[in-house]
Amino acid sequence: SIVSNDSWTIVKMMSTAFASMGKPPPAAAALMATDSASHRTLIPESQREFLDSQQGVLYNALLNGVYKAGLGLMKNHDVESEPVLVARKEVYEKLDEVEDLLSKQRFLLGDKLTAPDVRLAMTLFRWDASYRVAFVLMGGRGILLGDGYPNLKAYLRDLYVVMEPAIDFVAIRQYYRIHQSVNKAFIRSQGKKFEEEKEEDLPPIPDLREIIASAKQPAGSRP
Repeated sequence: SIVSNDSWTIVKMMSTAFASMGKPPPAAAALMATDSASHRTLIPESQREFLDSQQGVLYNALLNGVYKAGLGLMKNHDVESEPVLVARKEVYEKLDEVEDLLSKQRFLLGDKLTAPDVRLAMTLFRWDASYRVAFVLMGGRGILLGDGYPNLKAYLRDLYVVMEPAIDFVAIRQYYRIHQSVNKAFIRSQGKKFEEEKEEDLPPIPDLREIIASAKQPAGSRP
């Protein structure tokens, strides 16, 4: 038997070796390409090598970048270090890059939904609910909240139609323990003691009801 906990390896296995064992929901299937056996797939055969390279870049800069920025700060006793600053910069730059890309096409690789889209979406659905506050990424703009990334917002709303059963915003919030104390890293990184800060001075915690309501809105016109 082959055992792996690498998410990209698992996605590839489910989309190739196990493609015949299940069918995606009709709404998702309509967005996906087909393989040589006419099975719907998130990893088209003609694009496998390209998908590998693209997801690697996306993973390093953004999907894992949020953790390098947030957990890196915690591991360094909540003091900003060069690796943390670099990771933050890469996260913000990748968000801007994808925002621009999605102004020209519906999905990351064109008009078909592929595995990197699903992986990116899972990170972006966590952005407003958890990552921005918990990992002190307040330099990035809101996605489902506000108008900082209009194309990313439309992209998530588009995908929420087919991914809603897999998105549990309450679980996301609980998993990342979003409460005022996670902002200690932010306060200390500014050279202040947490105990000296008034609660109203801390970055506000996003309202999950607003995030969910935004996700359910129509995507509007997209490329």
